[in-house]
Amino acid sequence: MEAVEQPESAEDLRAAYRADTARLLRQRLTVTVGLFVLLVGISVVLEGRYHPEREHTARLVYLTEVVACLGALVACRVPRLREGAATIAAALAAVLAVLLSWYNGHVDGPVERFATAQVCLLSGLVVLLPWGWRPQLFVSAISILSLPLAGATSGADEACAYAALALVTGATTSVCGAFFLDRYRHAAFARTELLVRASDQKREEAEIAEALVHIGETVNAQLDQATLLERVSRLAIETVGCDWSSTFVWDTRREAFRLAANAGWNPEVRTELAQLEFPADSLPVIAALRPGEVLEMPDVRTQSLVPLELARRMEASSSCSVPIARGDDIVAVLVNGWRTRTGPMSPKERRLALGIAHATTVAFENARLIADLQSASRLKSEFVATMSHELRTPLNVITGYTDLLADGAFGPLAGAQLDTLVRIHRSALELLDLINATLDLGRLESGREDVAVGLVNVDALFSDLGRELEAMVVDGVVLRWRNELGVRPVPTDAVKLKTILKNLVGNALKFTPAGTVDVSATSANGLLTLEVRDSGIGIAAPDLPVIFDMFRQADGSSTRRFGGVGLGLYIVKRLVDLLGGTIGVQSQRGLGSLFRVSIPAPNVEQERVTA
Repeated sequence: MEAVEQPESAEDLRAAYRADTARLLRQRLTVTVGLFVLLVGISVVLEGRYHPEREHTARLVYLTEVVACLGALVACRVPRLREGAATIAAALAAVLAVLLSWYNGHVDGPVERFATAQVCLLSGLVVLLPWGWRPQLFVSAISILSLPLAGATSGADEACAYAALALVTGATTSVCGAFFLDRYRHAAFARTELLVRASDQKREEAEIAEALVHIGETVNAQLDQATLLERVSRLAIETVGCDWSSTFVWDTRREAFRLAANAGWNPEVRTELAQLEFPADSLPVIAALRPGEVLEMPDVRTQSLVPLELARRMEASSSCSVPIARGDDIVAVLVNGWRTRTGPMSPKERRLALGIAHATTVAFENARLIADLQSASRLKSEFVATMSHELRTPLNVITGYTDLLADGAFGPLAGAQLDTLVRIHRSALELLDLINATLDLGRLESGREDVAVGLVNVDALFSDLGRELEAMVVDGVVLRWRNELGVRPVPTDAVKLKTILKNLVGNALKFTPAGTVDVSATSANGLLTLEVRDSGIGIAAPDLPVIFDMFRQADGSSTRRFGGVGLGLYIVKRLVDLLGGTIGVQSQRGLGSLFRVSIPAPNVEQERVTA
């Protein structure tokens, strides 16, 4: 991310201060002129009362002063003269000072009164007009230089000397006052301006941060590259404010950039440019791209990176290009363009353009990693499926021969031999169950498991399971089946229903050293309910929340009594979810367990089979 630029340089601050001073002067000059006209008008009335012979001259001078004041006010409102308000005000004040001096000399007035009037004028100016010390010094100098016009002769008498001293003193203090007032006002203006700029900068930073968060969330929500790039182009138009945005992706096979997505172009332009290829050495702009940097073209007419005809065909008066890179390799370029606007981008626009490119880079990398993971997962699933099939073949041979031996096909067996054979057969079946569970897990994880609804005869299902699980029923354990549905078939997936029951009953038999395992099937309210109840070792309450997790067992220690890898109940839960059903468990340590599965089975009525 780029460093944030300073809000304003010293020269910019001085220019802003001058503009603000001119604005204040235009406002204050109106007030100053109003006060001057009012107070001088009162003095003209007093002159007429106390010195009737001066009334005509006083009125002429007053009329001249009013005209000068009106002329200054009009001049300050002329667009070309607005910024010269200080010069206009100083010229007006100098004219008024000279008129005061001339009037006092013409009527042979007391020099003390002239000095008082000039000091009052200078004091009023320094208080009312924020114009700095230079205009104040100019007006003060004019006042002092106009002393001869007032009838004062240098060194003529004591009154003239004191009048001159008073005027010089008033002029000096007014200039000093103007200097300090301007200095304080400039410092206050600078502090206020910096605070305003800092507030604006914080607000802009907040807007940029919010926009970048939105960009990151939106871009990373898209994993498909085509959809992602189209969304990126629309985001660029929304956030950067450009007229169009296009993404060119590097084609490693053809070794060239090609248009992959666009928003803002008309279909003809998009179709035409989609046919073009841009090899790495075809355009100077490609060689000028650097990861993490924005390449601007403020005016396409004054650049040499892109042919002018191509820029015009892309409807660009100005544009910026931002690489989307993986390390140092540029894999795509985001190009944002404006149709009529020219000039450099703002810092905010640059940061947003970089933010979009960075978010797209992260999304590209995430998509690549996910694709790699999916590929690895597919390879793993294929390997597991292949190995499971290969392992199942010799196991089927082992179980087949053990069945033949147990049936006496190769001659009678002694009691100890038969017992050993039964153990071999049982272990082979357990291993076969593990292999089948691994195959089921592979299909579930790969998403290849579909629901094939058919009519299932529960009695036949129970009979098949009874034969398959017979080898797991040890001495001291009774396995009982109860079907309350009658002969009416159930509409569901037979294979998945059988797998669910086989895993639940097999689990119950494995964890019931002695006692009973009861399996029942009922229906009500359009649901098929299967219950598997055992009197085995049970499950402790803290272990109940995790028994349906993959590779989890209530006893996970290396010295556990019962074998298995913890896939059976996980597969049951996944298959029940596929069938749209629910599964629940009730258990207590040492008192057995009850697993209840409910699966949608419409149009099934409860019916008992009568003998």
